[in-house]
Parts: sequence; structure tokens; C-alpha cells
Amino acid sequence: MERVLYRVNEPISWVEKGNYNASRNLIIFPSERMLESFIEIHEKREGDGFFFSHDVFPFEEIGTSSRIRSERLALLRKLLLGELRTVYTSFHGILRKTVPIEVFEELSFKVEVGGPMTISESQLQSLGYSRSFSVTIPGEFAIRGGIVDVFIPGSEMPVRIDTFDREIESIRSFDPVSQKSLQRLNEVLITPAAEGITASPFRETALKRIRAAEQATGVSDEILLDRLDTMDTTAGIFYERQSILLDFLEGYNVIFVKPDDAIVEYGRRERETLELLSEKAVRKFLYIRYGGVSSEVLMKLKEYSIVSDGDVSSLDYDEELTEELQIIKRPRREEEYLPRIPVVDWTELEEGDYVVHKEYGIGRYLGVRTVENILGTREYLLLEYRDGNKIYVPVDRVDRVHKYIGSTEGIQLNSLRGTAWTRQKSKVNKEVKALISDLSNLYGSREVTSGLPLTGDSEMEKGFRDSFPYVETEDQQKAVEEVMEDLQSTKPMDRLISGDAGYGKTEVALRAAFRTVVSGKQVAVLVPTTVLARQHYENFERRLNPFGIRVEILDRYRTDVQRNKLLKKLKKGEVDVVVGTHSLLSKEVGFADLGLVVVDEEQLFGVLQKEHFKKLRLQVNVLSMSATPIPRTLYMSLSGLRDLSIISTPPAGRTSPEIYVGQINDRLIRTAVLRETNRGGQTIFVHNRVTELQELLSRLRDLLPEAKIDVAHGQMNKSAFERTIRDFYLGELDMLLCTTIIESGVDVPNANTLIVDDSHRYGLAQLYQLRGRVGRSNRRAFSYFLYDPKRLSDPSRERLKALKEFSGAGSGMKIAMRDLEIRGFGTLLGAEQHGNINSVGLYLYREMVEKAMRELHGEEEIGVEERTVDTELKNIPFDMVIPEEYVSDSIERLKIYRRIAACKAQDEIDEIESELLDRFGRLPSQVNSLLEASRVRLGAFNIGIKIVEYDPHSESIVMLHGENHIRDSLGIKGRRLVVNEREGKSILYGVPERHLMRTLKSLFLGAERNVQ
Repeated sequence: MERVLYRVNEPISWVEKGNYNASRNLIIFPSERMLESFIEIHEKREGDGFFFSHDVFPFEEIGTSSRIRSERLALLRKLLLGELRTVYTSFHGILRKTVPIEVFEELSFKVEVGGPMTISESQLQSLGYSRSFSVTIPGEFAIRGGIVDVFIPGSEMPVRIDTFDREIESIRSFDPVSQKSLQRLNEVLITPAAEGITASPFRETALKRIRAAEQATGVSDEILLDRLDTMDTTAGIFYERQSILLDFLEGYNVIFVKPDDAIVEYGRRERETLELLSEKAVRKFLYIRYGGVSSEVLMKLKEYSIVSDGDVSSLDYDEELTEELQIIKRPRREEEYLPRIPVVDWTELEEGDYVVHKEYGIGRYLGVRTVENILGTREYLLLEYRDGNKIYVPVDRVDRVHKYIGSTEGIQLNSLRGTAWTRQKSKVNKEVKALISDLSNLYGSREVTSGLPLTGDSEMEKGFRDSFPYVETEDQQKAVEEVMEDLQSTKPMDRLISGDAGYGKTEVALRAAFRTVVSGKQVAVLVPTTVLARQHYENFERRLNPFGIRVEILDRYRTDVQRNKLLKKLKKGEVDVVVGTHSLLSKEVGFADLGLVVVDEEQLFGVLQKEHFKKLRLQVNVLSMSATPIPRTLYMSLSGLRDLSIISTPPAGRTSPEIYVGQINDRLIRTAVLRETNRGGQTIFVHNRVTELQELLSRLRDLLPEAKIDVAHGQMNKSAFERTIRDFYLGELDMLLCTTIIESGVDVPNANTLIVDDSHRYGLAQLYQLRGRVGRSNRRAFSYFLYDPKRLSDPSRERLKALKEFSGAGSGMKIAMRDLEIRGFGTLLGAEQHGNINSVGLYLYREMVEKAMRELHGEEEIGVEERTVDTELKNIPFDMVIPEEYVSDSIERLKIYRRIAACKAQDEIDEIESELLDRFGRLPSQVNSLLEASRVRLGAFNIGIKIVEYDPHSESIVMLHGENHIRDSLGIKGRRLVVNEREGKSILYGVPERHLMRTLKSLFLGAERNVQ
């Protein structure tokens, strides 16, 4: 076969075109960065497989990220099943040692419906799976009684295997977000979830080799013996036969992309790795033998093709063909909406959390206690109040208790004595009513103003929508629809879009701008900082320019001549969209026909500018955007007053950064930057003293001679600043050294490591903002907050401690909660409401807002579906618990109790019952009793019964009537039933305990049917 060099202007586009001469191909990119760039434009086809190099250095504690690990294992699974057609890998990636395919096959096993259940916890763990309570990512498994959930790397969805008496009854795929079953399967092949298999005999082989390395080097390395599960980077250590992926790709057509670059990149990575292992003799010894193979293996191949945009000297070729290609832009992803994962959850309680009980106020949650007494087994929440007083809240009333969200600084527990809590509540309630009344006056004046409806052009808008390169999230789609409806109406739009950094607010603004321009009007985009202005300008320009829309920028870097020219064009209508900072608000700026103002991060503007915005709102369409997280529930209650759209779904694959807090350490900085560079990413290094930046830049260049580093800060001259920022956006710099100028708005999805080397100087809110600059893609992100121990004050230590607390598993939730505490709701409600939220907690505050809103709209009566189900069941002698053996996770148990307590319709209880059956298997009798009692309670509530109490001595059921009691509505009539309307109660006699539940169901569930 002739070895051909394809000399092309754009190698990535050539690979994407896929004009290969064979049906099975191996494409070898020179670096991880180029492989990642290819993935961004690649339209995935069946039979594709990706084999990245590991994204950590060998023997690091953190282990390969789940994304890289599962992509590598998914490829091996496809290879085993004969489904692999095209392999995309990097030069370094394909030379890493991996699990031999025959071992992979030997360890894989099939389970099928009707067959025996052979899966055990130890077996899955030895194959690299890790146990968790809920399975959400590849490589996890969960065992709950007779149900096993497994997410096999390489499968679309996780599977749920349901067994009875060691026989498999059913296999179903399920949704990792909702945890609900999707479709039935007959069988499933379980393949390993790690390249380093710790099952016997592979574990023994690895241990033997570690000891041999210790003998050979004369050094001991005890820690390694406990870290076998993080040794995917040196997978060869586990197996007698040393293999790389190339060994299993016989007959594949090999295509090298830019091989000269590949050899340089490979050499650099290997040098860095050996340098970092230089002081760890055993690890260096093991890496050299079991980490990978020499690049000579690839260079000795006889048959291959080459694609490059320059000369090639590292490989021989027989023929050269030249081709000029059209550069492929990122294609539209498949049309689907992503499920919403809420960021904030009221229900997640951990021991020690502050909670708010509606009747008793702020207390401390001490956990769930199981109490057995004459009535049976029940679970209670134990809450502590001032002076060590405690109350027990039955779990069927858990809906009265909520996590406290607000500032915990100086928080005091309420006392169970006195009326302080009642007074606190009424004070806040009064202020909430005043706020709602003020807001309604402000927004009421807008209602009477009429504007010009903007209807746009549906055909052009469809073309613009299709040019969006990502899949819209459900929330994003809804926000776009709401904005379009606003623009079509006759009253001026005033909508706030809230969503965390990188959740897709800008795209909503772009759609609004497009509609406005197509309808013949102009758009002004106002932003608080020049960096953000530049970024928005480039985004708007890139998306709108192909449709003939003229976008300009007005910021402090414009010369007077450029500025005057631009102002004239604006007045004449020769500019459609202008992006700028607050200078856009000056009197000299005039428009031919302004139709829409987009305000980004309104809370960062000053008071005068905000007043200006208030006037604007009465004249033109205004769309504001804010990254302050507003809880969906609070948003719902205010949505009748101010038009709000909330985007709470992170884009697919978004992850929270891993947070490291520690002392400044050059070796750590070097490792972090090189790790990021090796996987094709970029690093942001923040230091907030402009005067020290030049000296620090020299120091970093000495520390990292391989990396391209430049500096950016607000006091630089315009062209140098713009050049540096642009180089960083375009990926031409490995690291940007800058001040907190990047705190608001810089969006570089390829930057996934952040280093702050003077973190003791910042407030917690700033640290969180900085933290949000990374983790904006589907790659694992790292945030390093380093400090000088000599300069660390006590408050700084506390702030850094809080950051550290919120790293690791479940940190997203805690950070969102803490974000609410720190950033408050200034954008939405004004700062004066912050104290009110703190004094009663956010949940109760929201309820007060809802009540005030209803009163404002004259809705005195609350529908049944909005009332709290407050009927109490007393002395009902049944075990009503969710046993720990059935649902082992205490947080999950509490969530289920809360959901049951909050049910307002019988079909909601039915839904929970079927979900429990699906996720956890057959219901124990205690759970059945709990659900039955909940149905009875709801039935009694619906006919206005306040208390249902059983008296075992007289074998009677006593029912106290509430204000809204419906007469003659009970499901049982006759002489045994005595109704006393004067005392407001009914008594049913002759009910032995063995017939109690059946009688209660007849009384109240039959009653519901009577009422209907």
C-alpha cells in the first residue's frame, strides 16, 4: 500500500470529512488539545470510539476522571462486541498500556432474565465499579435488597436488575436523573469499569511487582500498596502480558495527524512525568516498565497515511496530495432537550444543620431517631432549641421542618418558651407585604404603557436557531419562548433571566436581539466590565454577522475618532447591535430606533445607572441577566409580579471543580499547570496586585519554561490587553496570569484549572465567583486556592475552611446553598430584604411572599391543592417507618418521608409507591402501613377532619371537625356512627384493632368518592 501525505489547510476538517480508503480506521492526533478540538466539531457516528490519554499524572491520589476512564472503557467494550469502526486517539494515548482484550473478555459476563443472580458487591468492586446510593455516572453500582443498579461504561443508560430468591426477574434500563425505569431488556453484558483490575490474580501480580521495584531501588513505598484502585495510568502492572490498544487493532488503516508535532508533544510529556517522579524511585521504576511503550512502536509501522498542514520529516511517504478544504464549523447537535437537575434542594438535611420548624422557629437538626412503643415503630426528627431543649417531630409531619437557608453568622436558636418566634414572623410578614405593594406600584405603571409588538420572521429565526451549536436545556428553551411572547405583546418587556455562569443566558439574549433587528429595531447590550463587553461583542458578532446583522462595540478603548464615527452610525441606523459599558447611557449616545436593551449583571451597576434603567423600562423592551442563583420556588411566587425566567439546568456534563486549599508551593503549581496542558487545557492564574505581576510572570516562566504564559490586567494599554485576552480565547496561551478582572464574565470552556496564589486576600463571594471561571465544560476542573501562612488572618482561615468544606461529593448543593447566603437576592428584592430572609429562613420567607401575592391579587380563598395537609392521626397502632434495610441512605429516607407528607392527591401517593417498587423492590409491611395511613390522612383532610384518634379501650374512632368540614361525607353510615355538630366531632363505635385500617379506609377513602 502506498504511504500518502495529504497536505491540507485544515487537518481537523479533513479527518471530519472522513474520506478514508478503509472501513476501519485508526486516527492518531498529535495532542489531547487537538483531539478535543476535533470532538467539538465532530458529528458522532455509530462505531466511533475515543481513546484519550489519562488526564492525571501517574500515581496521583485523585485518579483518572470518570469521563476519560469511561470513554477508554467504552471503546474496549465496543472492540469486544465487534462494534468498533473508527478509533480517534492521541499519540500519547495509544501508547499507554491497557488491559489485554482477552482479560477484558474473560472478566466480562452476561446476566439474563430467568437466569441465576451471580453478581456480588466484591465482584463489581474488583472490576473497578464503585458503590454509591444512587447510580448516576458510568462505573457506579448500587445494591438495595434484591435490586442491583449498574452503569456499565459504554452503555447509553444504567441498568436495574431485579431479583427474587437469587433468580433474575427483570432487567430494565433507567434514567440516571429521575432514577425511574425506562424499558425492559432480556440480557445485559457487564464489562469491567477500570483498566487496572484488582481482582485475583491481577492484584497479586501488581503487589509482587511493587515489592520487586522496592528491592531493585532499595526504597520502600508503603502508600502504593493501598492505592491500587487509582493505578489506571500504569495498567501494565496488573497483567503478565503487556498490551497497548494498537495490539488489538489488526487490519485498521492508520492515519497520523501532524506526526512531527506528535513526537515533540510526546517527548515533552514523558520528560515532565519522569521529572515529577524523580524523587519517587519506586514509582519512576514502575512507570517506565508498566505505564506505556516507546514511540518507536508507532514509528516502525510499515503502512499508514499522513495528514498535515506543513512539512513532515519524522515519517517517510511515497506520494503527496494537496487539498484545500472548507473549514468545518461545529454542527448542530441532535434535537433533544436535557432533563432538569435542580441546583437547590430544600430537603437535604445532615446532622448539625440549622432548620426552621413553622411553629417553633430556628433549631438544630440532630438526626432521625427510631422509637418503639405500644403503637409500633416510628421514626422522629430530633430538633434542639435554646437551653438544650429538644422536640421530636414525627416523620409524617416532616413537611413542617425545612433546612434553614440564610446567613449563619451570629445565628441564634429560638427558645421553646415565650413568643419571640411569633413576633419575628409577624415583623417579617409586615415588611414583605410592604415590599410587594411597592413592587406592584412600580410594575403597575408599566402595564398601562403600550409598545410596538415585534413579530420577527419565523423562517429567518429558524435558521438562526439551527445555527446554535449546542442542545438547548429545557429551561433555556422555556426562557426563549417567554422572551418571544413578551416581544410580541403590546406592553414593553421587562424580564429578568437568572441562571448560574455558563448556563446559557447569553443565547436567550441573542435570540431576543435577532428578533428585534429582524423587526427593524436596534439593540443595545449593556455590561459592567470591558472584559465582558469584549466577550459579548465577539459572541454577538460571531452569531449575528452571518445573517447580515451589523454589531459594534463602544468601550473605553475606542479612540475619539472611532467613537464619533460609531455614534453617527448609531443615529443613522447603520448599526443594528451595539455592545458597551455604562458609557452607552451617556446623553450623547442616540439611536435611530431603539427596540431592546439587554442589561447583563445589573446588580454590578451603580445606583444612578439603575435609576436610568428604571426610566428605560417604561419606554423600551428591557431584558436583564443575572448569575445570582434565585431558587425556583421563590421565583415561582414572584413570577406574577416581575417577569422572571430561571435557567437552573447545568449544560450536559457540567461538573463542579475539585477544590484544593493549601500553602503556596512551586512543585504543586508546576504539577497542576502541566497536568492541564497535557490534557489540552488552559490555566488561569489569579494574583490581585498589579504592581507584583511582572515579577510573578518572570518567576512563573522560569518555573514552567514549556508553557506559553502572558499577563492581563485593567491598567494595561488597550491593544496589549486585547491581544492577550484574544490569544487566551483562541488557545494560543497555556496560562493567563491576571487580576480579578476575570471574576465576572470571562468564559473560556477550555480553561479548567484555576490557581489563586493570594487567596487569603479575598472575600468568600469573590472566591466563589473565581471558582466559577473553571468547570464550564464537560472536563473535570481543578481550583487551587493557595495562601501565604505568614499572612493568614483568622477570618481568612475561616473563609478558606468554608471553601474546603464545600469540595468533594455533594459540594454542588452546599455551594449553591452557601451562594444564596453570601450573594443574597439583591437583584430581585433589594438588599433590605436580606435581613428578613435571615431571620426566618428562605423557605418560610417564600411562603410569606406567596401569601402576600395572593392577597394583592384578591385571592383570599386558597384552593385545596395549595393548603397544607394538617390532619393528624393519633394513637394509630401500626409500624409506620421506612426500614433502614429497605432504604439505607438516611438523606434519601428523609426525602421520601417529606414527599409522602407533602402529597396533596391520592395519585401522588400512588406514584411514590410505584417509584419505591421500581427503585427498592417489594414494599415491607411497615412502608405499606405508612402509605395507607397517608392515604387515610389525605382523605380525612379533604372532607375537613382535623384529628382522627383511635381509643383502644372503647374501640372507637374519634374525629374532630375542622372549619371546612363537609357534613354527611363519611364513607360509613348507621347506628355505630354518632355525629355531634355542636361539639364538632363524630365518633364511630365498635371498631376492634384488627379491623382498624380497613375501617379507616372505608371511612375516608370511600368518603372521597362520596364527595366527588
